[in-house]
Amino acid sequence: MGVLGVSAVAQAKLPDAAETTQPGAHVSRWLGAGLAAIGGGLVTVAVLGPLGTEAIDYRVTETLRNQTIGLDLVSLVLVAPLALFAAALVFRGHVAGLVLSPAIGGYTSYMFLQYILGPGYTSLPGNNERLFPLCLFLFTAGWMVALGAWRATATRELPGAGRRHRGVGLVLAVLGFVTFVRYVPALADWMSANPADDVYLAGPGFAWTIATLDLGVFLPATVAACIGLFRGELWAQKLTYAVVGWYGLVGVAVAAMAITMDVNDDPNASGGNTVLMVTLGVAFALLAFAVYRPLARRADERSGNG
Repeated sequence: MGVLGVSAVAQAKLPDAAETTQPGAHVSRWLGAGLAAIGGGLVTVAVLGPLGTEAIDYRVTETLRNQTIGLDLVSLVLVAPLALFAAALVFRGHVAGLVLSPAIGGYTSYMFLQYILGPGYTSLPGNNERLFPLCLFLFTAGWMVALGAWRATATRELPGAGRRHRGVGLVLAVLGFVTFVRYVPALADWMSANPADDVYLAGPGFAWTIATLDLGVFLPATVAACIGLFRGELWAQKLTYAVVGWYGLVGVAVAAMAITMDVNDDPNASGGNTVLMVTLGVAFALLAFAVYRPLARRADERSGNG
């Protein structure tokens, strides 16, 4: 979910507890604590890394270093505050906190698996292995929070659950196609005897980790969400919140990575790629706003009726 989506939820009056999904008190406690821990961990990584004090020197090339700066910036100013906001909502039993959690958890696990597997531990200087315990914690906390929130969310209480949402499904399908079709020429190059993609060569470990997660997890999830929306399946709305929210956060992060490469005169920066990434980031943020907005509207309507 992008900045617009966060603002829409934050500005609405929070609904009364009786109007929202009510997970058990123990679930709210550990889920809220997990979100708060994710927020604190993201801030810590950003402060310790190249964006902040540079106490941690990633074993990466210049291109990947620039990308981690952009990524840590988004984690610091967008995702960490969003995680703390979602934690507060969960502690109060509000459904908005639950549906934000899978996107935050998915983003966190997605990014920190890259931080663990991507660096060149035997070929490049640095000391990022010292950050492994925290990266492992964030990776684990991410998927546990996502799974816990998924299980705690009552699907029938979500706005529009069980209805056909062909418009959202169509937009998601188009944006997903633009996002994933780029892998066709990329994989043809990466799998060849002599890859020529400079960004790939700057960090093959990152490239393969990202490709595995994108094509093995989020592409199938996107296809399932689109099919479910077109068919009006009850579970599709819950999956759509998770998938679109993840796209919103990751889209903004990828755009920031491309912009950082341009600003720092990275040798592998491309103006065309930056424009594409920013365009996709904005598009996914707007889609997230459209998908998450009914949560805020519902709160407004019930507040007016009260």
